[in-house]
Amino acid sequence: MQSTTLALLLEEMDRSKDIANIEEQYKVKALDGAIRRLRRESVFPWTIKKGSLKVFSGVKEYPVASDHDELIYLDPTNLSAYNEAARFFNTSLQQFYEDVMSGRNLMAELWDNGTPMLGVNYKDLGLSSIELDDGEDSGRCTPTGDAVSVSDDTVNYKEGNGSVRVVVTASTNIATIKTVFPVALSDSLYKSKYHFRWIYLDAVPTSIEMRLQTSDANYLKTVVTAQFSGQPFKADSWNLIAQNLDEATEMGTFNSASIASEKIILNGAATGVYYLDTCSLREWKLFDYWYYSRNVVIVSGGSSATQEKFYRTSAYDLGDALVGDAEWIDVIIYEALEGLLAEINNVNLFAYVMRKKKEAWDAFSAKYPDMVPVVTTIRNRFDNEPIIKSL
Repeated sequence: MQSTTLALLLEEMDRSKDIANIEEQYKVKALDGAIRRLRRESVFPWTIKKGSLKVFSGVKEYPVASDHDELIYLDPTNLSAYNEAARFFNTSLQQFYEDVMSGRNLMAELWDNGTPMLGVNYKDLGLSSIELDDGEDSGRCTPTGDAVSVSDDTVNYKEGNGSVRVVVTASTNIATIKTVFPVALSDSLYKSKYHFRWIYLDAVPTSIEMRLQTSDANYLKTVVTAQFSGQPFKADSWNLIAQNLDEATEMGTFNSASIASEKIILNGAATGVYYLDTCSLREWKLFDYWYYSRNVVIVSGGSSATQEKFYRTSAYDLGDALVGDAEWIDVIIYEALEGLLAEINNVNLFAYVMRKKKEAWDAFSAKYPDMVPVVTTIRNRFDNEPIIKSL
């Protein structure tokens, strides 16, 4: 991996006496400012990372990698022919949810209350989705603990024609709702699936335990603390939660030939009204997930970039290194010098730095094109609006 240590960057900057006389911490902060400024204008091939994403039919919101900055490319792994490619149409948030290109797979970068997500609408009908419970019959549900009653509801629901209304009265901080499936499922391939459930939260609980059961003593369980998409739980809203059955904890002996019931256990749920809707097992397809990482700094002794900048927690290490080739390093140095020269009265040095900065940018731009997918939107014209029909 090509990289340049902070010590070498500072040594290069100190060629001028006026710059050498500046306190070192301010030069480090100038380098960090240059990195941040350049990230607003460009993306860099040495920050490209390849991850993986499990994509489900009917699920639209997915978590991003912790260091995700910009999405580059998403497609099924191990493609052997062009016709197997997903060929996503990359579009805006509004047109993603409006499903404007109804015949195409859609992709978008989404944000909700500061949390980034990937919007993926993959329409391969070959992926199985097995409905375990439609969430419309409270007669199959048994509340215990702080869950004091259940009833049918046809007003607040996410899918179908209704949901199960659950009244919680906080006392023990544990509210449990058991649902017996109308038909026990046999699925020897359950480990290649996720267990999903829609739940409406009146207030945000500490955590939610999901159990997929053969019986009350034999089940798979996972404690989830966020929505499937990576967003925090949201009060007064529907939340999609899920557990990966390949990683779930087995209690007793789970029998895949008799998947008979489910328990949803709300830990720390406040008094209020909660709702349950569709429960399902969904098969996934593995996708290559290429993205630009925010991280460009390798900490001293490290082997890969794990930091966004040099100066952190009121300290820096001269052994830290900036990832990238010579064209990038030059751009960072001259961008940082320009910032430092704002407080130095040296016209000749300023002219020299600006000339070198332009040369560095020209070399960088010529070598590295932008690979971020262009966001495409479509304008619709409707026949029932004759005034603008011919525009």
